[in-house]
Amino acid sequence: DRFNEKRIHQLKDLEVVKLKIGEHEFDAWVMNTDSKMMEGMMHVAAADFTEKQAMIFAYPEPQELGFWMRNTIVDLDIAFVSRNKRILNTTTMRALDETIVRSTGLAQYAIEFKAGTLRKKGIRAGMTVQIPDSVRYRPE
Repeated sequence: DRFNEKRIHQLKDLEVVKLKIGEHEFDAWVMNTDSKMMEGMMHVAAADFTEKQAMIFAYPEPQELGFWMRNTIVDLDIAFVSRNKRILNTTTMRALDETIVRSTGLAQYAIEFKAGTLRKKGIRAGMTVQIPDSVRYRPE
């Protein structure tokens, strides 16, 4: 929970919810405003989070989502999740790579994890994510 002068939204100040995928539980930081979603995992070091932590992005409507890794200094796994909370697709994104990675279909959520977590835990497309109803987009 160290202070990171490069971040607007300090990890320690963010709402955290429990997500469950299969038998695996994660503590996820909630990114549900435009400014939080724009910052995402920027400037977060590998030492700042574990495989049991994640970051969930909640959008106002299902849409094709595109993510990139500008100012993101660690590799991340990403799962794009539909309104009915099924994983549409997953991929690994490389640190600082500004290539846009897209959801295959309309996603309401995106969840980022430490790279390698999804493969290691056997999490893949088609699985259901238990997301609390409190996780929803909030206009600023």
